[in-house]
Amino acid sequence: MNNNIYIANLKMNGNIQLIDKYINIFKGYTGNNLIILCPPFTLLDYSSHKINSNQSILSLGAQNIHHETEGAFTGEISANLIKPYSEFSIIGHSERRLNGESNEIIAKKIITCYKNNIKPILCVGEYNYSDNVDETFKIIELQLKPLKNIILDSQLSLLIAYEPVWAIGNNNACDPNRAGEIANFIKSFTTNNTNINEINILYGGSVDDKNHEDYLNQKNINGLLVGSASLDPSKFFKIVTNNR
Repeated sequence: MNNNIYIANLKMNGNIQLIDKYINIFKGYTGNNLIILCPPFTLLDYSSHKINSNQSILSLGAQNIHHETEGAFTGEISANLIKPYSEFSIIGHSERRLNGESNEIIAKKIITCYKNNIKPILCVGEYNYSDNVDETFKIIELQLKPLKNIILDSQLSLLIAYEPVWAIGNNNACDPNRAGEIANFIKSFTTNNTNINEINILYGGSVDDKNHEDYLNQKNINGLLVGSASLDPSKFFKIVTNNR
């Protein structure tokens, strides 16, 4: 993919007014970047309607799915339920991992995505900073390892977001060169250990309209997963259009 990928993860925030602001601010946008808005589940229907009726450039993603497509799973959401609205789904976000999601469950979710024509956005990253980047490589390798056991159509694509947990939401962004080094490791591992046709790597963790270009200048970073800054559509728009 020659153009950048930008994901706005609204987390447990937002309302229809925020969605309307996104629609309005991206009216007339003619860039070729892939822009994915991930609102709470309750806003997917409204967001889909607004995007379609306004012929917006925005794509939609869910923030999570269950690995089963239906069943007695109170409080969960299935691929079937988000499929009418979402082309993408975030999988394995660190906040989900902290709630007990294992690498094996996350792998099952990726399979569920593919079976339902939903494109997964897999999140990986270490919880604690280490001066020894090899320690980080080991942690991320464990998170990526289940992908080796997935029998996949080679035409499938995968987005992988590197999110160092220690950098999320605290203005303590990862050094861009270090993020680039880790992106190189992710690219090498997935290329050598899976048959996925297209792999794009994103960075997330205290990304804002001041530092975003530093990450996009790294060789194997193809986009950004934006958290807090995405709650301000004008700030997110600046990131997408590379305006400071």
